Amino acid sequence: MSEFAGKHILVVEDDAEISRLLTVFLKTEGFHVQVCQRGDQAPNIVRQSCPDLLILDILLPGQDGLAVCQQVRSFYQGPILMLTACEDDISELTAFRSGADDYVRKPIRPDVLLMRIHALLKRCSHQSVQSEHYRCGPIDIIPGRREVLLNGEAVELQSGEFDLLELLARHQGQAVSRDRCYKSLRGIDYDGVDRSLDMRISSLRKRLGDQSPQRWIKTIRGTGYMLANDENR
Repeated sequence: MSEFAGKHILVVEDDAEISRLLTVFLKTEGFHVQVCQRGDQAPNIVRQSCPDLLILDILLPGQDGLAVCQQVRSFYQGPILMLTACEDDISELTAFRSGADDYVRKPIRPDVLLMRIHALLKRCSHQSVQSEHYRCGPIDIIPGRREVLLNGEAVELQSGEFDLLELLARHQGQAVSRDRCYKSLRGIDYDGVDRSLDMRISSLRKRLGDQSPQRWIKTIRGTGYMLANDENR
């Protein structure tokens, strides 16, 4: 199995035999596969299922693949691989202008298709790490750059303070226990006495202007701390 086993691929293809062969092949490679056979149904399915990659035929009933591609690009940021039976450069250029990331010509060669899928997923994975971004009110946390902004202005944090804030951000809206904080940040169990975590939280709140009353970094009594989201501020 590849490193991308378990990724969700949505295949939008009206040819039943091609859909069947693609499904069998992709499942053999470890992917979770979903099939849609109509272009006018595809955007809603993309919105609902949020696939890791979209394979989109150009000639579809209801709405062609180019129109589908343009429509889903307003809300879907994942990679789109177009299938085309055309041999001309104009069709390829049109696919890219519609928002496609790559294309494969029919008849489909499985080895070429798999290579293109892996390349797109790898590129997408790299970009998602680089662009990871958390927001809590006026606070922006960008782990890839180890940067924190408050109302758009950079905030200087000590390394340990940033690590703690990033941990809370990765579980935003959920309480993170003291024990988990100690294990993640220091590799030790919480002994019930050490107050260094509380001191670090206090310092973070001061640097982020989150003091009395605390709106963003909340104390969860008997558990630990939580970075608030829109639902629990």
